[in-house]
Amino acid sequence: MGRKHSILVAAICLVLGVGSAAADILSDGTDTRRADLAPPKGPSAAPCSVLWFTNPFGSNDAARLSGLGLFITVTTNPADLNAVNLANYDVLAIAYTGAGVIGAAQPVIQAYVASGHGLLIHQPSVEGSIDYAPAAFGVNILSLWWCGVSGGTGPFGAIIVNGAHPITTGLTDADLSGDFDEAGPIGPGYTVLAVNASCGTPSLAAGTTLNGRVAFETGNASLGAADPGSNLYWSQLFSWLCTPQATPAQRPTWGRVKMLYR
Repeated sequence: MGRKHSILVAAICLVLGVGSAAADILSDGTDTRRADLAPPKGPSAAPCSVLWFTNPFGSNDAARLSGLGLFITVTTNPADLNAVNLANYDVLAIAYTGAGVIGAAQPVIQAYVASGHGLLIHQPSVEGSIDYAPAAFGVNILSLWWCGVSGGTGPFGAIIVNGAHPITTGLTDADLSGDFDEAGPIGPGYTVLAVNASCGTPSLAAGTTLNGRVAFETGNASLGAADPGSNLYWSQLFSWLCTPQATPAQRPTWGRVKMLYR
């Protein structure tokens, strides 16, 4: 079938007028209305490091995002999703991956996120419920296209419904990437930030769990995509994912003090 950012889809985008509001966003994702972006940083103020797990055809997104200053390592090997290897990265991104591929790694992924890391579930592009998300962050994909339109001839524009979140603050709808999967119910751990403009299905959502952060989106960052989103959008998404949750302050008690000396 090929990726959904084919030349045919791009032509449909132009015919439908999708993206016309993005006149100030250049083909390389640069928004001429804004200053140059600082690269997303990890907890140590070093450039954010990302392990990008994908199928063999899903590395074009990673190549574009590396240009934002992210340190991205691409892998297609499920064996790389082990606790020792994941500890080397600030964020795990799982792209174009449905159920039955890395489900056995779900407990490791959940522990990785809970320990203060970020997880991005990036356009699964496979129908059904994924089996690798942390508890409360499940995702169900109803269609590989959008709004259930067979063949990809329907609208795939996304609009912001929550502009107060750090990912969407200061963005316009034109900054968003397209909605290239029709997502069904998603887990209660998420707050929906953007939806398909026509049918209201979630296209961007985010949430926190213990010290970690999880985001789900149905976009496509490749500059060959019909609607790849602006650099600012992707930079803010990863800046949020790369920053761990602050550990909640706990009132000292004698029991906690004793634990330090056992």
